[in-house]
Amino acid sequence: MLVDLAGHTEHNRLPVFARRPAPVQATWLGYFATTGLREIDWKIGDPWVTPTEEEAHFTERIWRMPVCCYCFAPPVDAPPVAELPSRANGYVTYGCLNNLAKLNDGVVETWARVLRADPDARLLLKSRPLRSEEVVDRVRRRFAHHGVGAERLLLESADHYPRHLEAYARVDVALDPFPYTGGATTTESLWMGVPVLTLRGDRYIGHQGETLLRAAALPDWIATDQDDYVRKALQLAADREGLARLRAGLRARTASSPLFDARRFARDLEAAWRGMWAAWCDDPRIRTRP
Repeated sequence: MLVDLAGHTEHNRLPVFARRPAPVQATWLGYFATTGLREIDWKIGDPWVTPTEEEAHFTERIWRMPVCCYCFAPPVDAPPVAELPSRANGYVTYGCLNNLAKLNDGVVETWARVLRADPDARLLLKSRPLRSEEVVDRVRRRFAHHGVGAERLLLESADHYPRHLEAYARVDVALDPFPYTGGATTTESLWMGVPVLTLRGDRYIGHQGETLLRAAALPDWIATDQDDYVRKALQLAADREGLARLRAGLRARTASSPLFDARRFARDLEAAWRGMWAAWCDDPRIRTRP
């Protein structure tokens, strides 16, 4: 077996797979779509990122992990979970620490709707490009176009990792961008006690937030459409007591979830490799493709 971990990202080795050096070839983890290569037989997914009705999106055959196709290690040197900031501030702070490139026009418009509906709320964005004043001005103009003033935005560049995680102490609710939803950023947020609101998508990457929140037993934080996203953002943030209770227990809840259960995940992945190999052994004259 040969497993690709890069897909069509920089420095990939897909030409090697095109030569088919192994009888069974699979792709996993590093690329959130099909490779399009007939020589790659399998794509690792799960019931949420690769639902049966979307199998036509892939040239590969889908192997679904039982719960989630990702597993994470706890963030290194993570500070303790802080108290709910809105209790001291008197207003809600939404936040997103994802790559700024994920903030497309639909995301900005939707987040602006949330801020307009709650005139006291703030939005914290923390990303490396925000070290540039030109980028900061551009982000302010994008939100101003939707009626949100610069005083509502907290725009900061990324810090070293432990300080980066400290920013979650100032966030009540994390907002997931779409359709390119968060991955490691989402699990970091949950570890820091900050629940993440995501939007159910219509493709692999758009389902990523969904599968992570389902694995963390937070299905109520998955919106069905942009209108529902706005409603949920306002309703969930307004329940300060419920949000505080969730925050206080979220790290322990996440730590005991499948997202951080490496032993379970290793067993499931071993079963996947054995299953793919067994499928080839059943008929070695053909590729294991539908």
